[in-house]
Amino acid sequence: MQKPRILALLPFLVKGALSIIVLRSLRERGFDVTIAFCEDASNVYVPDPLHDFAADGHLIDLTKVSRHLQFETLLQQIRNRDINLILQLGASDLYHNLPYWKEEIPSLRIVDTLYNEFGQTLNHFLYERCMDGVIVESDYMCKFVKQASLQAQPNVQIVHSGIDLTDFVPNTGAKRRDNRLTVGYVGRMSAEKNPMGFVDLAERLFDSQPNVEFLLFGGGNQADAVRQRVEQSPAAARLSYKGFAKHTADALHELDVLVVPSKFDGRPNVIMEANACGVPVIAAPVGGIPELIEAGRNGFLIGPAETDRVGHLLAGLLDEPGKLGALKQSSREIALSKFDRAHMFDAYESTVIGFASA
Repeated sequence: MQKPRILALLPFLVKGALSIIVLRSLRERGFDVTIAFCEDASNVYVPDPLHDFAADGHLIDLTKVSRHLQFETLLQQIRNRDINLILQLGASDLYHNLPYWKEEIPSLRIVDTLYNEFGQTLNHFLYERCMDGVIVESDYMCKFVKQASLQAQPNVQIVHSGIDLTDFVPNTGAKRRDNRLTVGYVGRMSAEKNPMGFVDLAERLFDSQPNVEFLLFGGGNQADAVRQRVEQSPAAARLSYKGFAKHTADALHELDVLVVPSKFDGRPNVIMEANACGVPVIAAPVGGIPELIEAGRNGFLIGPAETDRVGHLLAGLLDEPGKLGALKQSSREIALSKFDRAHMFDAYESTVIGFASA
């Protein structure tokens, strides 16, 4: 079956973003993929310049194109490149163009991608009548979209995300300190990811858990506020903000336990990455997170405000080090069996071909 020619719409370019990883994989598999982006977020996130796409003219920079000209600019590109599938990947500023492109080129297929029930999801439902389907990465989001849709039978396809299991491996050379635990947050410094909730947790546990150290890694629009909060914290003696980690694995290798205190979320990569590094996870039971956690094997579903439960769990791991060792081993085993990125790439390939040929 002929592979579709794809135009992917991104809000901005972020190094390590799942959407870019997927688009590179499709490109490597012989798909003709062009990326258009609308914003420059380099002051917040580490950008990916996409030199590989730019080198052969497959990168469209809309940051200097006035908004009223973006419709015609991209319509011309869609026609010139004979695009037959648009993948909307969070470019909120471009949603309003979708029905008009569809009107101009009725054969054009338009597919949205939704990771959680907030953010761009409102735009999806405003414009869903012009869409041919939506890709989600969790069973939770599949159910949400079907329940919220005004269409009788929305075309929702689940592609479970995965990670590179050769890039995230246990740190076998690390020597664990006796009677000490390092508990950490690794991720974007933004409201929905709730790094402040992790700081709150650390402060509440500071007195009752004197053998626990707390670390935060990441960048984002709350980075300065988090840094200031940590520096002024009463738990500052054992609470540190380490800033952005160039490689997530480097941060995870410093931890015994990862905490994911999200207020809402999809299927966060960091849980899978932590497990692949042999790090169990304490995660809030929101969004698609419960689908990733097998309680007692690779982590626990506990909200960041449940201080007593978290404290009891950490105390148990300190009292019986063998429990932590078993958790680390089973975390890696679950990652190997369930989180392999190769399955995700295969699923994306078959899914986009299916949408384009429908």
